[in-house]
Amino acid sequence: MYFGVVGNRDYIKRHGEKRPFWEYLDEQPDGWLTSLTYRRKDLPQGKPTIYDCGAWSYRDAEIPPVNSEQVAAAYTEYAPVGSMVIAPDHMLIEGSDVDYRRQWNAEQARLFLTDCPPTMKPMACVHGMNLDERVEHAKWLVHIGYQYIAIGGLAARASQKALVISWVRAIRDAIPSVWIHVLGLSSPDYMRIWNEIGIQSADGSSHFKKAFTAGIFFSRNGSSLIAHKAGRGAKDEQLPPICLCAACKKIKEDGDDTRLFGNSERNIGRAAHNLNMLMQAQKVAMQKTLVLVACCGPKMTGEHPAKDIYQSDLFLKSKAYAIREGHAWAILSAKHGIIWPDSVIEDYDVTLNTMPSKDREVWGAMVRDQLKNWRGARIVLLAGNKYCEWVDDKWDTERPMEGLGIGQQLAWLKLKNQPEELFLL
Repeated sequence: MYFGVVGNRDYIKRHGEKRPFWEYLDEQPDGWLTSLTYRRKDLPQGKPTIYDCGAWSYRDAEIPPVNSEQVAAAYTEYAPVGSMVIAPDHMLIEGSDVDYRRQWNAEQARLFLTDCPPTMKPMACVHGMNLDERVEHAKWLVHIGYQYIAIGGLAARASQKALVISWVRAIRDAIPSVWIHVLGLSSPDYMRIWNEIGIQSADGSSHFKKAFTAGIFFSRNGSSLIAHKAGRGAKDEQLPPICLCAACKKIKEDGDDTRLFGNSERNIGRAAHNLNMLMQAQKVAMQKTLVLVACCGPKMTGEHPAKDIYQSDLFLKSKAYAIREGHAWAILSAKHGIIWPDSVIEDYDVTLNTMPSKDREVWGAMVRDQLKNWRGARIVLLAGNKYCEWVDDKWDTERPMEGLGIGQQLAWLKLKNQPEELFLL
C-alpha cells in the first residue's frame, strides 16, 4: 500500500477558495500519512491513516518536548478513528546522548501501549545505530505487544539501494507476522521490492519536494519516472510534455500551466501531477506480469543477445512495447522455448508455423516447464496462434493483438508505443 503524505503546503487556491491537492488526483492513494507537527483534522475519509508524533521536528532537542500521555491526547483530537498512530520516539543521532535516547524510546514505547487511544492502533518506530540493533529493537517491540511497526531513518540512504533493501529484508525476516511500514521510501523500484518481500506499506513526499524546490515535472515510461525541468515562461522555451492528468487539466482550466515554475498554483499543481505519475509507475512496478514476444522474421547472423538478434519490424515494436510497459519480458522461440533477453544465442531457422503438431506439443510442454515459476502471474502474449498453443486453463494470459493482421498489429503497437503525454505540434 502507498500512503500519500499530507503536510502544510498542499492547498491550491481556486476561484478564491483553497482546495486540497487530493482533489487534483486521478485516483487516491491507498492511505494517508501526516504528523502532529501539522495538526491536520481534514484528511480524506475512507482510507487507512498513519499519524506520526513529529520526531523529526525535535530531533536536535536534548529532551523531547512530548511524552506518551501528551501524544495520545493529541491523537485523540486530531487522528481519525482507526488510525495507526506512532508512539513518541527520539531519533538516534551520532553526537547526541544515544544511550539516553534509547532508554527514553523504550520507556515511551511501553507507556504508549497503555496510553494509545482505544479506537486507534499503536505503532512503534524501529531505531538502531546499525542493522543488528535495529533487528533486536524490532523483535523487542513485537515481544512487548506491538503489531504495527515503522522503519525510519533510511530515506537519507535511498541511493544505497542494496543496503537499504538488505536492512528492511532482515527486519521483515525477524518479525514476519506484523504490519511493517517503511517511512520515506516509495519510488516504483522500492515499492516493487517491498511488495515482493511482504512489506505492507510505505510513504514518500519527494514528488512534492522536487516540484517546489527544483521545479521538476515527471513524465512516465512504464515504471520509470522521467524528470523534466519546469519552464520559466521564456519565448521559444522547450517545456515538458503536455499531460492530461486531473491536476494538469484543472490548472489549465484556470488559465495556468503546471509545466511552468513560479506561483503557488503551478507548483502545487505540479506536485499533484507528480503524484499522479508516481502512483501510475508504482502500479506497473508492482504488477507481476510477464510479456512474451514471439520470435519472427530475419535474424542477425552469428551469436548475439536474444533481444538484439531478431530484426523484423514486428519484433522490434513488440520489444519496445514490453520495455515501455516496464514489465519483465522474454522471447517465445520456436527452437529454445523461453529465451530471456540477455541470453546469447546463435541464429537459427526454425518456426512453429511449419513444425508438425506432435513436435509443437513437445515444445509447449517445454515452455510450460520453463515458466513454472511464473504460474499465477499475468502473462501478456504478443504472438500468433501457434505460439500460444502451450497455454492451458492453468495460466492467466492476455492476447491484446489476437485476431489482428500483421499490418493491424504494427498499427496497434505504434499507438501503444506513443508517449503517455500528448505533445504540442
